[in-house]
Amino acid sequence: MSKAEYYVPDNKPWFKLYDESVERHIDYLEEPLYYFLDKAAKEHPENIALSYFGTEINYRGYKDMVDRFAHALQNAGIHKGDRVIIMAVNCPQAVVGIYGTIKAGAIPIPLNPLYTAKELEYFFKDLEPRIVITPDNFFANVSEAAKVTPQIEKIISTNLSDYFPTIKKHLARLLGKIKVIECEGAIDFKEFIDISPEYKEIPINPKEDVSLIVYTGGTTGEPKGVMLTHYNIMANILDFEEWFKNITVNSCLLVVPLFHIYGSGPVMNFIAARAGKTIMLPKFNTKETVKELLKHKVNGLFCVPAMYAAFVKYYQDNPNEPKLTDVTFCASGSTSISSYVWQNLQKIIPNAFLIEGYGSSETCPGVIMDPADNKYEKRMNSVGIPMCDVDAKIIDFNTREELPPENSGEIIVRSPSIFKGYWRKPEKTNNVLKDGWFYTNDIGRMDKDGIFYIEGRRDDMINVRSEKVWPREVEAILEQNPKVLDVAVIGVQSDYYGQAIKACIVLKQGFESSEKDIIDYCKDKIAPHKVPHMVEFFKELPKSNLGKTLHSQLRKRETK
Repeated sequence: MSKAEYYVPDNKPWFKLYDESVERHIDYLEEPLYYFLDKAAKEHPENIALSYFGTEINYRGYKDMVDRFAHALQNAGIHKGDRVIIMAVNCPQAVVGIYGTIKAGAIPIPLNPLYTAKELEYFFKDLEPRIVITPDNFFANVSEAAKVTPQIEKIISTNLSDYFPTIKKHLARLLGKIKVIECEGAIDFKEFIDISPEYKEIPINPKEDVSLIVYTGGTTGEPKGVMLTHYNIMANILDFEEWFKNITVNSCLLVVPLFHIYGSGPVMNFIAARAGKTIMLPKFNTKETVKELLKHKVNGLFCVPAMYAAFVKYYQDNPNEPKLTDVTFCASGSTSISSYVWQNLQKIIPNAFLIEGYGSSETCPGVIMDPADNKYEKRMNSVGIPMCDVDAKIIDFNTREELPPENSGEIIVRSPSIFKGYWRKPEKTNNVLKDGWFYTNDIGRMDKDGIFYIEGRRDDMINVRSEKVWPREVEAILEQNPKVLDVAVIGVQSDYYGQAIKACIVLKQGFESSEKDIIDYCKDKIAPHKVPHMVEFFKELPKSNLGKTLHSQLRKRETK
């Protein structure tokens, strides 16, 4: 056990908002990332670990699959530090692949399976993997991209129905709901792990050895591989354990993608630390997700705002559907959630702590979060307070000096979960890691009580006649308009303003509005220089795979 390498001063304002039972500073395990999986298998072998379309795998079986995968990799010549890419659809094969790769001493990299062959070429060249695991329906792109990277020795293929119950698997294939695709030259996943579980344990230095690489989205440049050590992720999980120590969570839904740190970090590992059950869904479908939540009486829910918005609409369309009363913990990340969704969500999930948080791939991810405390009063558009052993500041862009409360600037954080660096990009690493602090490039402010608010990316800032305008502040106002379903605010070039403020609006079904209506709505709610100058109505806004609005695409559209 060890302490954080620095001490967060006890006079930080947010400590006054901590639940009295939550420690400000905790001890951290220096163990491999699979520590909690092995512990659960030893102490609770019969507990169900994974539930997948009716198939249930207990912790004994889960560990056995992971160990066999590790042995198979070592038998194939994989050594410590080698990279194994996993085209990560949420299924047992993917989580077994991640843990098994780590046990073999190699580094797993979960990637979005929807990447084209051309896009995959970048990752294959950057990572130089020796093995790639892919669902068979994405095999063609993987094999095409592999032609430019001769170091790939094996492609392991699998079908999403391979771990369905037998009858369900045959029916799905017979009815054409799931197709089985021939993957010439590939090794079948089940055949690959048809080996004993006696793998060779590899010595691990938790603080130095990389356990996982996840790629940033690359919305402002080429994607960067974020290297997370065993210690980084373990520290984050232990922070979660302490933060939510008073909440019963023994099952959770894995529907956010494993190729995002949200999925492969807290969702995948937090429930293993509690020897609980993970219900896996390969993709988000509102009706199917609600069905699984009710069937399994799930009490831990990790989702993103777009999913929560879908829940709200589903229950509005289906008012007689049973509420999600078993959920005790409801977390939201990746981007801000609107007040409309938040308020309506409380009607659907009435017994849960609704928790909003902030973080990134580089922070593993959660470092700032709402406390799970009935005495804590949620302030809309806030993301909570720094967690155990997390220090955070708002600094001036130019002077780099810390700003007093209620001033907007760049958020910088330090935490035991801060990443090691970007894969093969030392210059970019040095730009954001300085003296133990991570410079996030995110804009925010802290109020007098130590509660943080996110106002956007530094790249999203709008300069209106030398006045800085943060899109998130304007979006938060427009989200309160009862006619608005979704909104993004961007800056567009203007000879008069320098940059004019443009509101991109999606209206709720059945509602009408005009540019004048939207502008007038803002006039008495924000300062004059923050009021939009123009409005465009959209059927939908461009989103990332996690439902985050892509402001960069909207800006790019303006330059065409």
